[in-house]
Amino acid sequence: REHPVLRGVKDIWAITDVYGIKSLPSDAEVLVWGQPTAGLTEDSPGIWQKSVMPIAWTQFYPAGSGKKGMSFTTTMGTSEDFLSEDLRRLVVNACYWATGLEESIPAEGNVDYVGSFNPTKFGMGDYMKNKKPEDFK
Repeated sequence: REHPVLRGVKDIWAITDVYGIKSLPSDAEVLVWGQPTAGLTEDSPGIWQKSVMPIAWTQFYPAGSGKKGMSFTTTMGTSEDFLSEDLRRLVVNACYWATGLEESIPAEGNVDYVGSFNPTKFGMGDYMKNKKPEDFK
């Protein structure tokens, strides 16, 4: 809870499933753990037979310049996941942290949408050939 990336983050619920991480580096610092649920709503009960999994973590790595690089990873990130204000805050805070601005992370920064946000559902087999981002405006 003391990591700067978690500043102001209280509760994240995302529709993305909790994915198994088979080779989490030993020097990764897990910031958020996830529990699968029996449904796709915030009040769905947890599936306790499944493991709690890391869903957001940081790691340092050697950069080519001899300096240490900083990385943030999360398994969350579908468009619907970003309905969670605290997930948006987590990602914004991670950007501050990874660029060396952790002291500038506000206690409760504004992570409101700029303009309208109408996330689309994700799914298998929904790919549409020959579509470009501008086709969805």
